[in-house]
Amino acid sequence: MNNKKYILVCQATRYLLIDILNVFAENNCEIILYTGEVRIANTPLNSKIIVKKLIYYNSSTIFKRLFTWLVFTFQCFFLLLFKSKKHEVIYVTTPPFLVFLGLFFKKLFNQTFHLLIWDLYPDVMVNFNVIKRNGYIHRIWSKSNKYIFNNASNVFTISESMAEAINKYSANIKVKIIPNWVDSRFITPLEKTNNPFAIQFHQTDKLTVMYSGNFGETHDLESIIEVAKMNNNKNISFFIIGEGAKKKKIEDLIKKDNIDNITILPLQSSEILPYSLTTADIGVVTLGEGAENVSVPSKTYYMMAAGTAILALANKNSELSRLVNKYEIGRVIRPGDIQNIIIFVNEMYQNKIALNKFKQNSRNASFNFTPENAKKYFEIINSLNS
Repeated sequence: MNNKKYILVCQATRYLLIDILNVFAENNCEIILYTGEVRIANTPLNSKIIVKKLIYYNSSTIFKRLFTWLVFTFQCFFLLLFKSKKHEVIYVTTPPFLVFLGLFFKKLFNQTFHLLIWDLYPDVMVNFNVIKRNGYIHRIWSKSNKYIFNNASNVFTISESMAEAINKYSANIKVKIIPNWVDSRFITPLEKTNNPFAIQFHQTDKLTVMYSGNFGETHDLESIIEVAKMNNNKNISFFIIGEGAKKKKIEDLIKKDNIDNITILPLQSSEILPYSLTTADIGVVTLGEGAENVSVPSKTYYMMAAGTAILALANKNSELSRLVNKYEIGRVIRPGDIQNIIIFVNEMYQNKIALNKFKQNSRNASFNFTPENAKKYFEIINSLNS
């Protein structure tokens, strides 16, 4: 019987972490979750998991994001300070300041900790001009990363390029690479004529271009709006689904230009998601310049499972670009390249054979990224205690 005790810390708990947590619970570990929210998709959180709810992650503005990050980090600090040090702690990089707690409690109490680096800081902040490269904050944070990563029992990330970026802080770190995943039984292709979402929004006989996810400041949603504005084909529709800091700006742009072939909707519930995603013929994934090797949008895997052709608005050297090209699931176009986006959308409308090939390749590729990957976290972390 496994009697190991763990605490997993992440402000926003989504399907990936739920799968990981459930594996620990199913293997009879005591597992506590410190989080701001738990958003269920298809798999519920195991009832054995103890959940401590803290401040909610608010990404609507930069100020609110930073404020909720800081409050959550301080809440976790005090909880961990008075918690039994027999618990190993698994820190996820949401918020990014959590990694400093790992080093602090390691030095103070010799507490074992593990890192799940799904977004690499301070690289993300530098690349998006939040802080200056080689400025004081960047230098201190970069120097700290070396000590933090070297003191972690395990450092996990999701791609080769992110592992390389982590190793720039210390070549001695053996980074474990575990790609993200999607449950292809939950999201599965569905003919539009049998799809209630497609029927409701009159998409059964149209080419549907869809973005579904966070409206982040770095996400190039403006290009989709511009393409919709320039499109004269009534058989091509555009959907932008989600929430985030850019929502009002997006709504204002659509209203200002009176664009009538684009539909904006809030985030869809887990009950609707399998139908909304499978309405898309072309799934848009955006990756802001500077995030090429420090982030991979998890929505990519959802779109793949739905069997959509992927329109990746990203740098050609990005991890996302390599994924799209490796599996031949769509096209990579530089953010802001309106002309080539229009060409691709029109090509997919005119050439159904090419579209269907991308869609089939996309669905087939999704089987390489399954929830079995969640078990690898448990196997590696637990192997230290065997």
